[in-house]
Amino acid sequence: MVAQMLRRMMPFADVVDAVLAELGEKSDCTRWSVVPTGSSHLVVEIDKRITVRIAKNPSARKNLARRTEVLRRLPEYDFAVPRPLTSTISAKGHTAVGLTWVPGSHRGAGVPAAGLGRLLEQIWATDTSDFDGFLDRPGQHWGGHKRRHVMLEEVVPMLLPRNRELAREAINDLAHLEVVTPRLVHSDLMNHNMLWQGDDLSGVIDWDHACLGDPAQDVATLALCFGWDTLERVVPPEILQRARLHARIIPMQSVAYTLVQEMDTAQVNQAVTRADEWIDTRLRQLLKN
Repeated sequence: MVAQMLRRMMPFADVVDAVLAELGEKSDCTRWSVVPTGSSHLVVEIDKRITVRIAKNPSARKNLARRTEVLRRLPEYDFAVPRPLTSTISAKGHTAVGLTWVPGSHRGAGVPAAGLGRLLEQIWATDTSDFDGFLDRPGQHWGGHKRRHVMLEEVVPMLLPRNRELAREAINDLAHLEVVTPRLVHSDLMNHNMLWQGDDLSGVIDWDHACLGDPAQDVATLALCFGWDTLERVVPPEILQRARLHARIIPMQSVAYTLVQEMDTAQVNQAVTRADEWIDTRLRQLLKN
């Protein structure tokens, strides 16, 4: 009876069953742990062994198979990444894939700088010669090659008048950066996508927006999560300088994402509010530094 009631609350249950069937397994839904991971996917964890990743919207469904291939091609690091266990499967209007479960917990601060340094070194050293056609284009999820136009023409006018000029300056300063040799970039390397066991980084998840780009992008997101002083210990000054410019646009980038992904008005407004708060507090502080 309990299982039947739970299944009625899980419209994606059939696709989870289909993934398990491909693995030759069955599982009572009372043993499933549902983890909403963002606007594009939700995750069902089963017995701390299997993760079923389910696309929430048409864009995520369209890209799920391609992005899963990135996980298949990532090399062995000294931290885990989710690895595909099944093909991409569709059932009853839902699309999903079975992945390995990655252990660990999130940390918001106090992580060892050396661990972040090793993480960056390994990502930057990744040979991407067989990744053609599977990686995202730089900034694909928030405008792609039109992302600067999206931010200047659509995002900036939505901000409070007192913040628009600072936003324009941040966007234009980044656009005028000298081009560097692209390396593999995770593109969302923040604390919610990193798992730790004590002081050891045990896993990095959500490689959906991995691309070839400026390595300073990942430094920027790590520094915003764990502090610039932490990254200063392990990252060369020239990359840190670029990272500070990347960091200045991240809240505007989030607004662009809500627009490009055609999210509802409430989500767009929430992103705009956060961007204004960022400019009023952290961006002005970054400029002072």
